[in-house]
Amino acid sequence: MRQLQEYIGPLMGLWRQYERYISAGGLIVGFCFDLIVADRPDSVFNNLLLLFYLLIAGSLIIILNLRSALRERQEGTAEPLFLLFVLQICFGALASNLLILYGRSGTLVGSALFIGLLAAMLIGNEFLKNRYAQLRFNIAVYYLLLFSYLLIAIPTFVFHSVGTGVFLASGIASLVFIAVFLGLLYYFIFRGRDRQQQLFEVSSIVFGIFLIFNGFYFLNIIPPVPLALKDIGIYHSIIKTAGGYTVAYNSPPIWKFWRSTDTTYVSSERNAYCFSAVFAPTDLRAPIFHRWEKKDPTSGEWTTTSRISFDISGGRAQGYRGYSLNSRLSAGRWRCSVETESGALIGRFSFTVVSASTTPMLSTKTL
Repeated sequence: MRQLQEYIGPLMGLWRQYERYISAGGLIVGFCFDLIVADRPDSVFNNLLLLFYLLIAGSLIIILNLRSALRERQEGTAEPLFLLFVLQICFGALASNLLILYGRSGTLVGSALFIGLLAAMLIGNEFLKNRYAQLRFNIAVYYLLLFSYLLIAIPTFVFHSVGTGVFLASGIASLVFIAVFLGLLYYFIFRGRDRQQQLFEVSSIVFGIFLIFNGFYFLNIIPPVPLALKDIGIYHSIIKTAGGYTVAYNSPPIWKFWRSTDTTYVSSERNAYCFSAVFAPTDLRAPIFHRWEKKDPTSGEWTTTSRISFDISGGRAQGYRGYSLNSRLSAGRWRCSVETESGALIGRFSFTVVSASTTPMLSTKTL
């Protein structure tokens, strides 16, 4: 036993000296790993990994607080640094994995607040180590991650659809799971005459997060997971062929390599096609909408000229393809938004229409 302590002592000293560098390195490695495994929301391996993280994190919260109660009764009991570090890893891995999944759904601008919340928690995971022994903080982070995960898993594996009803069902499922978890804490952790007060405090935190999520959803701040835009562009013509869709378009400049078509639409006609490819998990079916809008040059406001719907079905890695036609195009600023039935933004293409006496030479390709 003495020899074991002689080895542990120096190791703990090295750990405390280089803890920040170890954590930063682990964060980078973990994020790169998640970039590979968090490729799609219906990945069985990635979902099992997320469930494993949730199970370990929940178990560690109970174990750490049992040890905390033991330290209060037995002075000299060592602080469980390793368990705290493992909890930190689980929270960080969950946050980075979900950040990637949510970041691939919706637009950066439209979902910046919610994605920023996950990103801030991921970064804060590296700087708020001293708070991991506090039960309320642990439960707040745990429930936020649990709810974020169920918003992906419930539509993907249970309802195979998206919408307000599915969101509310996901919220109810999150409350059921956390109620069972709090029941375990009430039985094993909370002690003394103030145990009901402790339960009320942590339940209030959970309910507050639940209300914030609902507010984010109805304000269309939460990205429309598990849907994700794979491609979008504005075309002069679209012809469905045996090999796909043959399209004609204005080529973008070479430095805009990430765009399918140019943001300047030069045409002598009043027609334009908005083509999109939206990824959805296998077996998921849902309506999506193309919203055509024109910017008023005087007020600067966007006016909807049409909102066209069509159903998509999931499973195709490159996304379900569809398009809409606008035959009332005029010179000015336009945009075509791809959104859910509730108005959550999946993706958008903004462009400027320039009228010309003749349409310039167009490029063609098959999508």
